[in-house]
Formats: sequence, C-alpha cells, structure tokens
Amino acid sequence: MPLPPDHAPRPANRHAILASWIAGPALVLASLALFIALDDRNVALFRVWNEAAAGWLPPALWAGITNLGATLGAFCLIAPALAWRPQWVAATLLAAPFAATFAQGLKYAYAEPRPAAVLPLDSFNVIGLPLRTDSFPSGHSTTAFVVAGVLALCTLREWRRAPALLALALACLVAYSRVAVGAHWPLDIFTGAAGGWLAAAIGVGLSDRLRFWEQPRGVRAMAGLLAVLAIAFAIEDVGYPEGVWSQYLLVAWALGGIAFVLLRPAPRSLA
Repeated sequence: MPLPPDHAPRPANRHAILASWIAGPALVLASLALFIALDDRNVALFRVWNEAAAGWLPPALWAGITNLGATLGAFCLIAPALAWRPQWVAATLLAAPFAATFAQGLKYAYAEPRPAAVLPLDSFNVIGLPLRTDSFPSGHSTTAFVVAGVLALCTLREWRRAPALLALALACLVAYSRVAVGAHWPLDIFTGAAGGWLAAAIGVGLSDRLRFWEQPRGVRAMAGLLAVLAIAFAIEDVGYPEGVWSQYLLVAWALGGIAFVLLRPAPRSLA
C-alpha cells in the first residue's frame, strides 16, 4: 500500500530514492557482466545454471517462462494495464525503440556464438530449436527488464515497493530461463538486463513528458496497436513448441484486457 503522507519520504529524499533505483540495478547488472567477462567464467556458469534448471522445472514451464521475454509476448503481458495504469503501457512502448537499438546493435556489432555453436548439443540441455548466432546480449532479458523497470519505477513513485520487487523477481526468472533453455550465456543475460533497465528509465521519463496516455484517444490508440501486436504474436513461430501454451495464453490475456478497455465507457480524463 502507498505510504501515508506523513510517512512518505521528503521531496529531496524522493529524488535520491528514485535515482538509486534507476542507477543501482543497472550498475549491479553491468558489474556482474563485467566480472563474468574478466574472470572468464561464462562457460562454467552456463553449465552449472543450465544443469540446475533442468532439475527445477520441466521443459514446458521453462519454455513458457521464456516466452514472457519475447518482445510481442511482453507487450501482451502488460496490455491489460491499459485499464488502470495506462502509463505503464505508454512507458513500455516508448522504451521499446531504445531497448531494440541496444540489443540489436550489440548483436550486429559482436555476432557472438551461442552455446549450441560452441558446446556439443549432448553436453547441455536445449529446449526448443537450437540457436547458434547473435548471442550477445540477450534480447529476451532486455525486454523482461524493460517491463520490470517500467513497473518498478512507476510504482516506486507511489512508494509501493512490493510490486517493484515482484516485477524485478519475475524479470530475473525470465532472464534465467534463457540459460535454462540453452539459448544464452550468463554474460548475455546480465548485459541485456542492464540495457533493458536503462531503456525503461528513458521510457518512463518520456511518458512523463508526452502524456498522451492521460487522454481516452491516446489509450484507444495504444489499445489498437497492442491488438495488432497480440495477433502477430499468435501467429509468430517463437521456436519453442513446448511453450506454445503460454503463447496462446498471453494472446488471450492481452485481447481480453484490450476488449475491456475498448468496450467500457470512456472516462473524460485518465490523469
């Protein structure tokens, strides 16, 4: 629950807390990535984490979790928030171009091989189709931390830490799933997560300035865009047959939320 006014942090402290939540996670994630790179632990950590994941959850669940980090899957996940927190959706949409530029730019620049291109396929667990190229960074991890960062930074301004921590925990699980399915190295997921978190901060900042989400027509425009993205996700081959159940569940979740937004009586303002 939000803190009562007499318990809420003072304005100076508020800015410091928000700044720490923007910089803190990004610095931790980037530092972990740097440590792995400098200490040459990438392959060793991958083997341990990949093997451990196989004993924790069945392949269908890992595939379903990893679908939450697909770009279209993440948009489906957050789509129903249009009904009560449209800024979350606006910030995610505004962050997406920065996140995509970060992830795809580094993939193009480095063209790092994935585990399936380096290790024998029978030496680790692979879920879904084996992927071999453009490993660095993990796009799924970037996307997951965009959504987590948006939710965390928006809810923290209401001084609600529980949703922020829950979103961060879910993003960590999605990022870990990329190692579990054998698609990425640990270095990839930490780097992608750091970039996604910073992109989220940019998206939240832009949504504070471009307040189209406060107007009903802005919400309807986002609903229409998300409906198109949900339909595209329904027909996309994401490469994880074991997780198709979550793909269709996310589409149904998104379209149900979008239908509610479009069919309910529109308020005069969402500010």
